[in-house]
Amino acid sequence: MTSEETQSMQNVLRRNHDIFAWTHSDMNGIHPSIASHKLNVFSTTRPVRQKIRRFHPDKQKIIRNEIDKLLEAGFVKEVDYPDWLANVVSHAIRLKSAGATYQRLMTKIFKPLIGHTVEVYIDDIVVKSKTREEHVLHLQEVFHLLRKYDMKLNPSKCAFGVSAGKFLGFMVSQRGIEVSPDQVKAVMETSPPKSKKELQRLTGKLVALGRFIARFTDELRPFFLIIRKAGANGWTDSCQNAFENIKHCLMQPPILSSLIPKEKLYMYLAVSEALADVETRYSKMELTALALRSAAQKLCPYFQAHPVIVLTNQPLRNILHKPDLTGRMLQWAIKLREFGIEFQPRLSMKGQVMADFVLEYSQRPSQHQESSEQEWWTLRVDGASRSSGSGVRLLLQSPTGEYLEQAIRLGFPASNNEAEYEAILSGLDLALALSVSKLRIYSDSQLVVRHVQKEYEAKDARMVRYLTKVRNTLQRFTEWTIEKIRRTENGRADALAGIAASLPIKEAILLPIHVQTDPSVVGISTCNTIEANQANDQEWTDNIAEYLRTGTLPGDPKQAHKVRVQAARFTVIGGTCTSDPSQDPTFGPWPFAQWGMDIVGPLRAAPAQKKFLLVATDYFSKWVEAEAYASIKDKDVTKFHRIQEFCSELNIRNSYSTPRYPQSNGQAEATNKTLITALKKRLEQAKGKWVEELSGVQWAYRTTPGRPTGNTPCALAYGMDAVIPIEIGLPTIRTDATKQNDANTELGRNLDWANEVRESAAIRMADYQ
Repeated sequence: MTSEETQSMQNVLRRNHDIFAWTHSDMNGIHPSIASHKLNVFSTTRPVRQKIRRFHPDKQKIIRNEIDKLLEAGFVKEVDYPDWLANVVSHAIRLKSAGATYQRLMTKIFKPLIGHTVEVYIDDIVVKSKTREEHVLHLQEVFHLLRKYDMKLNPSKCAFGVSAGKFLGFMVSQRGIEVSPDQVKAVMETSPPKSKKELQRLTGKLVALGRFIARFTDELRPFFLIIRKAGANGWTDSCQNAFENIKHCLMQPPILSSLIPKEKLYMYLAVSEALADVETRYSKMELTALALRSAAQKLCPYFQAHPVIVLTNQPLRNILHKPDLTGRMLQWAIKLREFGIEFQPRLSMKGQVMADFVLEYSQRPSQHQESSEQEWWTLRVDGASRSSGSGVRLLLQSPTGEYLEQAIRLGFPASNNEAEYEAILSGLDLALALSVSKLRIYSDSQLVVRHVQKEYEAKDARMVRYLTKVRNTLQRFTEWTIEKIRRTENGRADALAGIAASLPIKEAILLPIHVQTDPSVVGISTCNTIEANQANDQEWTDNIAEYLRTGTLPGDPKQAHKVRVQAARFTVIGGTCTSDPSQDPTFGPWPFAQWGMDIVGPLRAAPAQKKFLLVATDYFSKWVEAEAYASIKDKDVTKFHRIQEFCSELNIRNSYSTPRYPQSNGQAEATNKTLITALKKRLEQAKGKWVEELSGVQWAYRTTPGRPTGNTPCALAYGMDAVIPIEIGLPTIRTDATKQNDANTELGRNLDWANEVRESAAIRMADYQ
């Protein structure tokens, strides 16, 4: 301190010299109305008579002098007893509530200053200031409160004007709170414990320093395990390693400092979740999105109350805002859009916690080294056996992500298990032809997988031959694995296998299907490739163009009839066969040929007393029309959407099915369930406003892809997906990059392709059923 600062401090202390207790007589005590400690004793209980305790004359003289001092200060007073005298003895157990009473007293006295300029714990008082000029003023405020409540300070235990000091065992300074060097020295000089008692003593010392040790609980875990087992294994190597790590941390302990106004504070929270078997096969992008969804679920209050910034090297923002998301990614995107999440690229790692996280979790635990992982190929197979025939399908994926697909029609009778074996053998032959050395095989047939894994025994003679050939073929690979997966996870292979088994070859448009004439276990199998309807790699529109130009039809009667029907919607322009806009209306008649209708209600009364919902669903495209009514009569149903008038104008024969028609009935029930569930989520407590939300729910239903068709009802009706409302408020690549002229051209092109989209959806729906 400078001389002026020293002089200012001395003046304050001299003006308040009466605050200090220089002698016992200066301590008058706190008035009982402010704080007092009482003992609840029974006044009627007779005191215990004790024996007289005699002391040495020298001790007796010292005791007499101390008693005289206490009498003079007024701390004690003489009490006369007629027949009994109590000797002053120390109680074995201290009064546990006395400290709490004193702490309440100190809190009451310094309440205006605690947390600002004063920190108090029982009899320890710290006056803190940022500058020495402020410190003098803060001391004056403290002295004023002490004088008000008649509390005295012990001058021998006071220190003023210091820049650092010890408080509750820690060093407090302007930089912050630091660990006491004495405590660090005690830990450094501690030898490895030899008993449970010594281990508990060492653990107690370390717990006192827990604030200054990173990941303190993890570091002390070996200590806690040994204490829990009562020292059965003694001091282990893990304990010694943990002890050395703690010593290393205490060599340069951190400093706990107070916050700076308007400074950003970073709180690190660990959120972990064990992956299910299916989730372990997610892509890196899906795993990143899953981690974000799990964090949002477990830390929902933080996500709702604060803006969240996600630092990632994955294009999460572009993926989660794509309009054509489906499946689980669509569900996660909808869940995450309710939070204010901002995605930023991950730059340099300056935080120690973030660096440790990236170091420990940069690779999935189940992953092999990258060099080894790049050599593995993936084979997904499936076989199907139906009354119309048998077929197999295989999907071979390279380490770089390319796919090779192959569908094979079996030209001989085969069971489901034989078809599964044929699929594996065909996939192995294809992998060997590509010189694959490491292969992972996935199949949804539990029997075949367990046969190859030697968990099941093959008893049938034909199965034994198949199993023997598979094992012999697998020996030609350096490494291989085979796993059983669910049928839903093998959807692509399962779908094409079913098509290869059931779809007639002559009707397989744009679908290369191979035909295997002999079983693999008989001898050398013969496999021919058939491009349905076409030879020499011709396009499927060549027959239509030839018919329009020359009138020539294919020799097959069925194919000739199909060409004549399709040619009505095509024309030849400039040598190219394309759709004729004049002959191809916007609404194709066959998607809306079959409707299912149902009545939902009564629901909660809406405005105009509307309680019922009349729903009509197209069986193919799943297009939904719904209308609310107060009461539904026969005329309301027949006039719904002007069906009769519309059909009569176009000379369309309109017929109604019976109430027990299963396809339409089931479709209507499924649609009703979906609409009601969506309305409940939109309404929450306002149940009577369901009519206002009905149009929005219908729009959401029409723009959501369906599992049977794999497309949206809007796309099947209009030829392309609609622009959803969220793309208007939050533009996407599709809306930004497309101009009005381009949009008109795209609309026309999609209308030309509408029939092809519907045919693909029909094939998918037939396989789904």
